[in-house]
Amino acid sequence: MATLIEVYSIAVNDTFRNRISSAIAKAAFDVLNENPSTPSHAERVVWAKSAMNDPITVTDYMTWTVVQDTTIQSHGLDSTDGEIQNAVNANINNFAL
Repeated sequence: MATLIEVYSIAVNDTFRNRISSAIAKAAFDVLNENPSTPSHAERVVWAKSAMNDPITVTDYMTWTVVQDTTIQSHGLDSTDGEIQNAVNANINNFAL
């Protein structure tokens, strides 16, 4: 597990934040195209539209959640795109509901 200063260093790294932003955009696109019968779909669509309309704000608040992921903390700035995407996807409902 990363130390608090290591977590902070990941969260404020511009390249890492840009990667999170890209993962958020992909997740938002996927939500907008998901089956309407998906649980909490209406709330998820509101989140997705917010993510597409104001990606910087959504990145600001999701970054700190993403860096709490144990895999992200373990791999730090070397986290794969898939790991970042999984951390974003796993937290959509935390912000949508």
